[in-house]
Order: sequence, then C-alpha cells, then structure tokens
Amino acid sequence: MLRDVVVPQLRTRANFAELYFQQDGATPHYALLVRNYLDNIFPLHWIGRRGSIDWPPRSLDLTPMDFFFGGVVKNKAYERKPQTVDEIKEFIIDAFMDTDSDRKLCRTACQSVSDRLDACYDVDGGHFERLRD
Repeated sequence: MLRDVVVPQLRTRANFAELYFQQDGATPHYALLVRNYLDNIFPLHWIGRRGSIDWPPRSLDLTPMDFFFGGVVKNKAYERKPQTVDEIKEFIIDAFMDTDSDRKLCRTACQSVSDRLDACYDVDGGHFERLRD
C-alpha cells in the first residue's frame, strides 16, 4: 500500500521533496525492507522507529485517533461486560457507531489537536505533559 498507493499520491505534490513522512511503530512497518524503502524515498525526511528522525516508543500522540478514539471505544465496549468473543465484537461495533454519532464529542477531540501541536512546538518537538481531553 505504501509503495503502490501512498507514495505515488504524495509524489504528485509540488512540495514532495520537502515532505516529512511519519511511520508508526507497528512491527510490519519496522521491517528492514520498509525502512530501506523509506530511506530512499524520503531521505532524512521520515519519522519512525530507527527512522532518519527517530520517534520514541510510547511517545505522546497528537492525533484524535491516537489519543482519543481507541480509548473511548474500548471503554464503551467493556463497560457492558462482554462474556463471549461474539459479544465483544458486537459491543465494539456498537461503541464505534455510538462514538461516530456523537458529533460534539468528536469535534472537541479534533479541536484539541491544535493545543497538542502548540504544546509540542513549545518544547521543540520533545516530550510534554499529557493534555487533558
């Protein structure tokens, strides 16, 4: 997907040489083959485990999908105390649907990204205190 979809789309941008690409620390993304590919496509411009800009494990996350959505869905699903695998699947789907329909909650989480970016900027990209959502 990275090679066949993401990078070709990014290459159409006039500022491609200035872009920074951030990779998460998922095991498949850490493979030497992937890291070598990113070194070639984004020389000195990719962020991730062992990237040209190393991204520390367990670092504070900036986007709503990282810091908000997964936790909300997990809490909503488990508060119903599932007893079977089928129940947990059903409860997760219900929690996704419920969270998706709560536009005010989602809007608030998305608006907090600006505060997180400001906090990150204030410490020159370093670690900062966890912000309250």
